[in-house]
Amino acid sequence: MESGLESYLRFLEGEQSALKTVLKSYWDSMLLFTNSYVHNLSDAEDIAQEAFIRLSIKRPRLVHENQLKAYLFKICRNLAVNHLKKQKRQIDMSQELTETIEDDMQKIEERMEMKDSAQILHHAMQKLKLEYREILYLRYFEQLTIPECARVMKCTERQATAAGFQARQALRKILEKEGYSIENI
Repeated sequence: MESGLESYLRFLEGEQSALKTVLKSYWDSMLLFTNSYVHNLSDAEDIAQEAFIRLSIKRPRLVHENQLKAYLFKICRNLAVNHLKKQKRQIDMSQELTETIEDDMQKIEERMEMKDSAQILHHAMQKLKLEYREILYLRYFEQLTIPECARVMKCTERQATAAGFQARQALRKILEKEGYSIENI
């Protein structure tokens, strides 16, 4: 049987079909070598094919059988290492993307929970009398102080404080009656 180098030299002289003989001579060993890097037979086949494509395009002048073999294995090694680097970058980017998506989903869930809590609270507050709704809204949603609430409601600070206490008690009863606790809202 003809050596890989002899076939390669015929290929360099213009016999295109001689490259198939080179391929047959080195394919199995190149595939095993490449697979030892990438641990995926399909990727190893792609890399070995790429090595032969590069050989056929660059057409280096090689004189010894070992030069041809070394050249092919060097290409395979470099392509395999590049493949692994690319794969690692993709994994890193994928993990980063996954973490970002998980963070976004958590934020969305938190906003939805807050929205649900706000709706529950709003619904329960609608059941309170006007004075109680007013003091709770001013105090907790608008974050006014007791003296500011008293001025808005045109009452004394003592009356505003008492109304706030009574409003919270009434709201707690409504929420508990509907199966919610203040802590969850």
